[in-house]
Amino acid sequence: MRRTSSPDANAPVQKERKKPGRVPTSCAECRRLKLRCDRKVPCENCFKRGCGSICPAGSLTTGKGNRLVLTNTAELHNQIETMSARIRELEETLAKQSDDSHRLPSGNSSHTYQSSVEKTSSDPTCVGASSASEPEADSFIDAFGTLTIGTHGETSFMSSTARSEFLVGYPLWKAPTWATLAQNSRLPARVINASTLEHDVTPADNELRELVMGYRPPLAEAIRLCEIYLEWQKTLWTPLSRHELLDEITTSVYRADSYESIPGPHALSLLFSIFALASLFDLSRPAYSIEAYEYYILSRVALEFSSPCTTTTLQTVLALANNIQWLDLSNIQVDPSWTYTLAGLGVKLAYRMGLHLHSARFRLERSIAQKRSTVFWQMFLMDTMLSFYTGRPPNVSLDWIDAPYPDDEFPLENDKGEFEMSWRSWSWRFSKLLHEVLVRAFGAKLPTYSTILELDRKIRDFPIPSHLQLQCINDTRAGPQIVLQQLLVLTMKESVLLNIHRRYFSQALQDSPTDPLKYRYGPSVMAMYRSAWRLIVSHTSAVNRIPEIAARLPILWSQALSAAIVMCMIVTRAPSSNMAASSLHEIDVVYEVFKKAAPTTKNACNLLEHITKVWHKSHENVYHPRSECIISRAELDRVGGGSTSLISKTSNAPSPSSCPSAASSPDCPTSYSNPTDVTKPPCVSNSLSDLSLSSIHPRIMQDMQSFDGFQASFTATSGTDYAPEQFSQSMIDTQCSQFVEVEASKAQEALNTFYPAQPPPFYPLQGVHSTEGMALDSAWQSFMEQLGF
Repeated sequence: MRRTSSPDANAPVQKERKKPGRVPTSCAECRRLKLRCDRKVPCENCFKRGCGSICPAGSLTTGKGNRLVLTNTAELHNQIETMSARIRELEETLAKQSDDSHRLPSGNSSHTYQSSVEKTSSDPTCVGASSASEPEADSFIDAFGTLTIGTHGETSFMSSTARSEFLVGYPLWKAPTWATLAQNSRLPARVINASTLEHDVTPADNELRELVMGYRPPLAEAIRLCEIYLEWQKTLWTPLSRHELLDEITTSVYRADSYESIPGPHALSLLFSIFALASLFDLSRPAYSIEAYEYYILSRVALEFSSPCTTTTLQTVLALANNIQWLDLSNIQVDPSWTYTLAGLGVKLAYRMGLHLHSARFRLERSIAQKRSTVFWQMFLMDTMLSFYTGRPPNVSLDWIDAPYPDDEFPLENDKGEFEMSWRSWSWRFSKLLHEVLVRAFGAKLPTYSTILELDRKIRDFPIPSHLQLQCINDTRAGPQIVLQQLLVLTMKESVLLNIHRRYFSQALQDSPTDPLKYRYGPSVMAMYRSAWRLIVSHTSAVNRIPEIAARLPILWSQALSAAIVMCMIVTRAPSSNMAASSLHEIDVVYEVFKKAAPTTKNACNLLEHITKVWHKSHENVYHPRSECIISRAELDRVGGGSTSLISKTSNAPSPSSCPSAASSPDCPTSYSNPTDVTKPPCVSNSLSDLSLSSIHPRIMQDMQSFDGFQASFTATSGTDYAPEQFSQSMIDTQCSQFVEVEASKAQEALNTFYPAQPPPFYPLQGVHSTEGMALDSAWQSFMEQLGF
């Protein structure tokens, strides 16, 4: 029998012998094109032509129209056609299920897929890059602000934090102008002309100096005004000691026979600025009396008798700070850019004196160091607040500051016998946090949503002394200054929260109008509602408890307008949500307060027309939902603080707020949007179930649970029927952080209630640079235009 030998398993595998002949040295593509190949893998020619992935064996083939395509692409084209057909079927089925328009069936889905695939195939690396950056990009919302260009090229920018009336525009205000006040003033034309805003340098002649000196009030009146200033300095402006104000400044000015004999170059300007502020809060006179205007004019003219930039003293900075504050508190028609520019000058003068540095570096006396720190931090507070309310970058950078906080001159003792910081010290510390918010939330670098939630937590958890917490809306035990301080603390925090969430609030109303709380930006919706409600309650409390003082604070009325616009957006954009009914009630509350106060309060009269339009818009949407065109996405974006917009007055094109007839299109899509802008990138989840619980503040979670169970306990009566404890808890966030503890399992269960896990929505694929949902902007202005402002 013939034996066969089995091959050894461990024997080395023999290489396959190649057929004899010339071995090719070039890649297949170089051979096809008859190019010299460098025999690298991939070769240089293939790399330059973008087909390095097929080198060395693959080659391009000619398709229809002599186009070069990769080999074996028939299967890919078949798959594209199958998916496109499936998308059309899903869109048709979705259209049959509901009569309401949906964002999915829009545009040519096949074209969207085709263009996306072409973009992807042109760059093989873009697939990995897009998938890596997409989750991060989804957390950005572009909301830089509004850029307005006039007919002659004059340009003005305001970010989304600007006050509502600034975006409305002063030509629509009923506030008095400089010319109107000048006609009723006793000051001569030369003094008024020397103080006009266009003057940079005032001619310093003895005649003008003596003329201004002659308008000093009698000494008794001067002392009375100084007492008013000292009374309100704990709350409203830069504190001065009684000795410094009466014994040094006032005495030196009134003992001087001429301007040259006054010790300080700007002591006269400082004293007139003190008279101007005191006249604003002289409760024995009507609000915004002509005397306050005249003292401001005199202070401004006297400030230029010696150049502030060359003869800078602490009195110079104080006089300029008082002038800035007078402009902010007055109801005169002043471009906010002017106040912001003066604040910048004040900061530069403080830098010139080195006020931003620790006085210990120069071994200065403790009293002088205390005074320098007080002036600097008051200027820092004013600059930060003005930057916030005018929508501009701050003039101060914390990187250059090491000046310590001044000693607290007005500490208060609580019920436990412990001393707490005063309102003034608290405001200086909070302004530092506000500066961080401005840089991180409204800078050129767009913040992620996690950054917004982090800042939200910092603001809510910022400690508030017990005497500055608003205890009860009807509490009559606290004096007017304590009440005002409590209201200012509340409104400062809530206005900041209102602005950092505004862009995400607008986005949630656009994408999920039926139930915005269950959208991925639901926490922002709840935060906006809570802040707007608190601002309305605090405004109502101020008008009821301190009406004379509230009538002299424009910021309180401005914040009430902003809160009313938030409530109006909920009513008009989410009428079926749990918050719509209570939002409509709060609009009624604001409207009634403005209407009752308008006959006697100038600030209420100035904004009554705008509040009335908000009130009419809300009620028309409820009782006549189809009486006018629904606000488009672009309109809501531009007015609700959620988008970046450009307003050009040189064009004759219609305003974006002008809507075509309702018969043509209820949503005005032809005016504002492209069908391709309505789709979203894939893998963008509308659910917040994957968001960490620790990033959402407990107060927000508690409020959302109340609304989900239809127990909106803090919305029924605007706080008028509250027990003191219940009201206090509804107005404070820090208690929620300290005492609300939720077990992990219950917390996750609560989160799943609001954000149930859902499969990712099926959106038509769009390019990786899709911007719908990422582009919201200065929405307040657009929404106001839609309201007819």
